[in-house]
Amino acid sequence: MPVAGRFPRPAYALARAAAWVMWTLRVNARVRLEENLLPACDGDRERAREAARRAFQNAAKYHVDLATLGYRDHARYERDHLQVVGEEHVPALFEPGPLIVASAHTGNPELALIAVAQRGRRWVELVEALQPPALGREMARLREIAGGRVVEVDLAGTREALRELRAGGMVTLLADRDLGGGGICTTLLGRRVRLPRGPWELARRSGATVVPLFFSRRGTYDQTVWIEEPFTVPSEGDREEAIAAAAQRWADLFGAHLRRDPGQWTVLEDFWEVHACG
Repeated sequence: MPVAGRFPRPAYALARAAAWVMWTLRVNARVRLEENLLPACDGDRERAREAARRAFQNAAKYHVDLATLGYRDHARYERDHLQVVGEEHVPALFEPGPLIVASAHTGNPELALIAVAQRGRRWVELVEALQPPALGREMARLREIAGGRVVEVDLAGTREALRELRAGGMVTLLADRDLGGGGICTTLLGRRVRLPRGPWELARRSGATVVPLFFSRRGTYDQTVWIEEPFTVPSEGDREEAIAAAAQRWADLFGAHLRRDPGQWTVLEDFWEVHACG
């Protein structure tokens, strides 16, 4: 990690080579990823295969990104390599009060969120537990360089996130995989799948504004941040209806981004089978 962080160009080249090797050797993972991306490609298997190959490359580059966080000139990166779509929604990230940033397994959230940290706002980041635990601790350490505090998606982590929101803070999370079960049944790319209820339950209980953010890697160094219109989850009325409506609203946005560039999404499990519902 220290070598890759100090010498990013050869590290990115090595990452591209490693992605090609894994693409070639891990046939089962490659096929699962192609199947995951097929609905976003309107059933075009050749397009899904190409998107899956790019997803492998983007995932490999992400790990080099993390290695470089402590060595980058972040002001220069924001100026030269970060493009924002939806700039009219940027002020929502800095308005007083609780805020939830809901994203997906695309691009590199940490690189983009450094721009938020440089403007004085910190956050709690909810992440999946990794095995072995030493890997999880190292990944958390690297992610926290961006300016957030990393907690795992479990009961203790959820309580910590709720405390942060009730104190008027910011929580970031990925809303495209139901890790704990018991999620909300939504329609994504024409298929019925469970998405996590946690983001919307947190938003409803805390009164937080939800800002959907999606990230797209452009080549090796450049990235686009897509900021969608913020919304809230009403606390009045039927609880399940409010949570389901919020989850579906986010799923519609996410589906549109998947159709635009399916090669950005990297989920290696059989997504449509694991999260099937209805």
